[in-house]
Amino acid sequence: MMRFGKFLSVLPLIAMLGGCFGSGQQTAEPAAAPATAPVAAPAAEVAAPETTVPETTMPETTIPEAAAPQPAPDSNAQQQTAIASVPRKNEWGALFVAGDHSIKAFDNATRRFYSLIERKPDVVMSRLTSDPSIAPSENEIADVGTIDAALGYVTKSQQEKCLVFMTSHGTKDGFYLSQASGTGALLPPRVLDQWLDNHCGTRPTVVIVSACYSGIFLHDGMEQPNRIILTAARDDRPSFGCGAGQVYTYYDKCLLDSWTWVYTWAELYDRTKACVAEREAELGATPSEPQAYFGADVANLAMP
Repeated sequence: MMRFGKFLSVLPLIAMLGGCFGSGQQTAEPAAAPATAPVAAPAAEVAAPETTVPETTMPETTIPEAAAPQPAPDSNAQQQTAIASVPRKNEWGALFVAGDHSIKAFDNATRRFYSLIERKPDVVMSRLTSDPSIAPSENEIADVGTIDAALGYVTKSQQEKCLVFMTSHGTKDGFYLSQASGTGALLPPRVLDQWLDNHCGTRPTVVIVSACYSGIFLHDGMEQPNRIILTAARDDRPSFGCGAGQVYTYYDKCLLDSWTWVYTWAELYDRTKACVAEREAELGATPSEPQAYFGADVANLAMP
């Protein structure tokens, strides 16, 4: 169901060593964008330059809810009457979003995750970056309209399951998009929930949000029986590993390193959480405590 909300004011940002915070300015209303095409095969990961991320002002408003394309009509009835002419269904539609380009870690994570999934058969994928210098076109730059359109592209009616992986800075009000409308803004849970409703509907859906305070994505309607949600931190805790010299954030590295060693989403969550806790203990940081939600309809959902 479509829901409309008022802008939320962003709380003051508290700087912490290694915390994955974001920066930017206000955004304009989201504009429609053409559907994206899958990005070419990912390149090797690179470490960020040994420089500090400049301190800038966080956006004062979040991305507003706006009308988004309705999901395509279900064609199951037509398929049942003409089985011979129906193409084979794709198992998953997967979208990977690097929300900020102040460091290389976010693009490194989406590249590697993309490369892991592209080896699987019957998967439609798209990857968005916030770095205009490496984006093949404007359609691959992570903005409000392009994320909406890309999610629509990878989750067409012939895809049976949805996967969304997002990594960036974050605050207690949302996930940071440095290129949103050209100035930067926060993507709140209610807007992501709206997009998921429009494009994934009631199909099995997995959402992974890697950012400070990303536990907020377990609220505001996100917890649905057809969804699995994994987040890098509690809704009141930062995550770590956003230093200029990091190849990945702590959470992203633990998640990606665990991927090939597990068989279920629950195992992935448990192994990743343990890995993060170990690395944060070495740092002497307050634990970020990654969170998870497993909807009743997808508790035993197989991984791609």
